[in-house]
Amino acid sequence: MAVVRPAAMAATKFVASPIILKDNTKAVFADHAASSMLRHAINEADLPLLDVNFCGETMPLDQADVVSRWKHVFTSFRPHSSQLGGLRQKSESFFPTIDPILEKYDIPPDFRYVPLAESGLNAKAISRKGAGGYWQLMPATARELGLKVSGRVDERFHTRKATEAACKYLRRLYTQFGSWSLVAAAYNAGPGFIKAQLRRQADCSYYQMRLPRETRFYLYRVLLYKELLSRPDDYSSFLSTERLTTYHVRPDAFYRQAA
Repeated sequence: MAVVRPAAMAATKFVASPIILKDNTKAVFADHAASSMLRHAINEADLPLLDVNFCGETMPLDQADVVSRWKHVFTSFRPHSSQLGGLRQKSESFFPTIDPILEKYDIPPDFRYVPLAESGLNAKAISRKGAGGYWQLMPATARELGLKVSGRVDERFHTRKATEAACKYLRRLYTQFGSWSLVAAAYNAGPGFIKAQLRRQADCSYYQMRLPRETRFYLYRVLLYKELLSRPDDYSSFLSTERLTTYHVRPDAFYRQAA
């Protein structure tokens, strides 16, 4: 069962647009029923703050900046939530192929969601920087890991071979960092950058580390896919509810003003 963190929820309400008082009157709720109705409507649009972990490392949702980033990735995904069904269908055929390989290399199963964040499960995806395949491996890295990458053959697009290569790389990164969240960060930003940051911020976790914007949100994006594919019902209200529009408050009631 998902466990809601009521304290964090209460401290971090998400409202798409501000509450505006009709005729600029003072914010006084003389009618308790109207106030309760307003709070209920706002609560319906909140992102549930559930216990979330990556490879056993808990997301610290008692920290305001962590909650802010978590809500940002969900809110960014919200307009694209209709794509979730297609991703689920792709994952149902993709996961049975890669899960035994992850297990072979003793890589935690949460890494099965990395290709969703990397490529959207598009086997032929190529980034602007030249990273390719489900795992978005760079050509030089892929060759170093034993894959053939040439004009005629590119094994980054071979599901099993690319997953084998990615697992070798992930295992190497874990040997260096000893933290799976830092492994994910290093997979995105490069191990040299993460090592440099650890020298500046000793014993710093992923969630507190100073990182480039893409890497700062990277693990949150991976976890978004984990959450939506493993327990979608817990987030269905947030994804299906229209963002709250402006409310006008009267002493005895409130209503939503049409956008």
